Amino acid sequence: MASINFTKLSSVNDEAGITAAINSLHKRGESLQLDIHRVLVAICKRWADSGDVRPVAMHINLLLSKDKMGGVRKNAIRAWVETYMGLKIVTEGDNKGDFYVPKGINAGKHLQMKELINNRWWEFKPEPEYQPISDDMKLVKQLIAKMEKDVGQMGEASKVRPEMLAGLKALTQPEVLH
Repeated sequence: MASINFTKLSSVNDEAGITAAINSLHKRGESLQLDIHRVLVAICKRWADSGDVRPVAMHINLLLSKDKMGGVRKNAIRAWVETYMGLKIVTEGDNKGDFYVPKGINAGKHLQMKELINNRWWEFKPEPEYQPISDDMKLVKQLIAKMEKDVGQMGEASKVRPEMLAGLKALTQPEVLH
């Protein structure tokens, strides 16, 4: 297959060229998924073989850095890490959202290498199918409930504006619906 110049692609008026570019993206995407899985397995293997827990969370957090690997389904990787590696997510403080290794699994003896090798992260948690909006009012009511929960849990620190919440509630009134 010929090399594809993606910077010049927008000036190409060629169905075959665009199709080749799409096929190239698919191939590179599959390769990237597999490479990520190989990195995850390597982290686990090193941990299981050496018992050295020190770099485990650091490597996972580096892999999932907020400003890196855009377009990769990081939540699928996170679910895989929680399930197969047993890591937990920090829920508050400066490291909120990062992974840590909980006590009791420091040596890595809990890792089921064959199982985690054979359960690839992108297959473990497939991307959900797109669901079109079938009931717009239900969606608005769910949003209201989510905002009210945020206000209830966060108090004055909530970013939900009272006028926004009131406006959404007004949309659900019977006289507005007719």
